[in-house]
Amino acid sequence: MPLYNYVCDDCGPFDEWVSMADATKACACPGCSELSQRDVASPQLSLMNGTLRRALARSEKSGTEPKVVKKAHLAGCGCGICKVGKKGPSTRHKWMIGH
Repeated sequence: MPLYNYVCDDCGPFDEWVSMADATKACACPGCSELSQRDVASPQLSLMNGTLRRALARSEKSGTEPKVVKKAHLAGCGCGICKVGKKGPSTRHKWMIGH
């Protein structure tokens, strides 16, 4: 849940943790309980490094509409998922060499 800035007409600015789905709704002021509108604030993304900025954008995007993905692996990647169901050659009939 992100932290949003709100401005109360009587008490002034305050911050509140609100889900992204409810971000456009008014929030009750903690001091006087009056409904307050969200304040426009810049997230200062230019101060973040590129990796952090992309991770933040990915998490914001998937917060309300998660992307459905299919797990595909490269041949011989060695992960636990790829090893499930793949068995080596059977050693059960080794005694039947040449038959």
